[in-house]
Amino acid sequence: MARRGLFSDAGSFGGGRKLVDGEMDITPMIDVTFLLLIFFMVASTMQGTPDVDVPPAEHSIGVDSAGAAIVTILAPLSSAEPPRIVLGDGEGPEADLSEVRRYVEESVRDGKKRIVLKAEGDVTHGLVDDVAQAIKSVEGVELYMGVGDKPKD
Repeated sequence: MARRGLFSDAGSFGGGRKLVDGEMDITPMIDVTFLLLIFFMVASTMQGTPDVDVPPAEHSIGVDSAGAAIVTILAPLSSAEPPRIVLGDGEGPEADLSEVRRYVEESVRDGKKRIVLKAEGDVTHGLVDDVAQAIKSVEGVELYMGVGDKPKD
């Protein structure tokens, strides 16, 4: 007795509809595509943009610090500590991002619309960007980045 497939139109295992002349079975190509997709998903790593230290400025225009509020980001003293955000020019109370926003809002109410963001050279660009975003979220603020002079060789 001959073996029959599960379906009446399938003569053997894997049988199915018959290909008409000019058609191509793309099932193996779809299988390979999914295998490649799975391979690249497993083999690749998900990373954000790498942290970059901001280089020193070669040319800059100064901002009058008397009419501006200053936020400073200090590099950590040791590798175990996080960087410190200080409300003031290098000294003042330490703060987090929500306190920076409140400080900027108070400065704008006091008439200081210019905000200078200073960061030490060892502070990552990611933290500088987070603090800058918190500052720029306040309406009517002019943000200036404080940078160090390029060392003379």
